[in-house]
Amino acid sequence: MVRAVLTMLVREGCEAAFEEIWRRAMSGVQPRGSLGQALTCDPQLRRRYTITGDWESREALRAFESSTERRTMSAAFEPLRESASKQVLEIIARV
Repeated sequence: MVRAVLTMLVREGCEAAFEEIWRRAMSGVQPRGSLGQALTCDPQLRRRYTITGDWESREALRAFESSTERRTMSAAFEPLRESASKQVLEIIARV
């Protein structure tokens, strides 16, 4: 299993729009191989968001990354964000 961690700094004043786009994109959609997604924000810098997603495998994550759904969501986020970084971590254990 792997965990994708995407951290984004959203432009000031775009927080509500960013959250709405994420909620709409995720509502009723469970990409193949996804074990769940979460949207969090930094309480000290409210416009810094982290999206975490657990995946059955790197291959499942890669399939999502090359999907039309992911490209559409990324295009909607693009004008709202100042920066973004991503990590893919191997899950060693879950309790």
